[in-house]
Amino acid sequence: MADLIGTLREDHDNARRLLDLLEHEADAFAAGEDADFDVIEGVIDYFRGYLDAYHHPLEDRIVARLKGAAPDRMQAVDDLLRQHQTLRRALHDVADDLDKMHIEVEMPRSRIVDGLKGFAQAYRSHMAGEEADFFPLAEAVLGAADWQAIQTEMTGQHDPLFGGREGFDGLRKRLLAADSGG
Repeated sequence: MADLIGTLREDHDNARRLLDLLEHEADAFAAGEDADFDVIEGVIDYFRGYLDAYHHPLEDRIVARLKGAAPDRMQAVDDLLRQHQTLRRALHDVADDLDKMHIEVEMPRSRIVDGLKGFAQAYRSHMAGEEADFFPLAEAVLGAADWQAIQTEMTGQHDPLFGGREGFDGLRKRLLAADSGG
């Protein structure tokens, strides 16, 4: 249990760091400066490629187990999981706007800025709700057999950015620079 919930909490901590970078770039762009679109697109790729493809499915498997063990306590958790779709759609919309901007479709800077900042704010709120309601419920209700079954169902996906694997090199360097105050 501790390993999976610990992984989810670590993912949230890492997501917060990436959202800080995203908001920093959005603020620069809002101020009329050049934003680092490689960083922005790297963050988007990470959210799509790891959080949407591994983190959220892990949460979904935990919820499936919770539904059998504590069906009367599922309303708040179900609401949080529906937010996954909303967040995925918001991220898609931001990525689509960035693609349009790159092919020089006319749009105000504020649309990009509002999309990035809105996504970051919504994602932070979502994570706070999971940490306040979902994680404690899962820790309290699920037993060792549940956690083992969930672990068995999940593939050996590793975090491509924070796990030290190939890819995301530019984003990794930017995070290290931000962590050291640069």
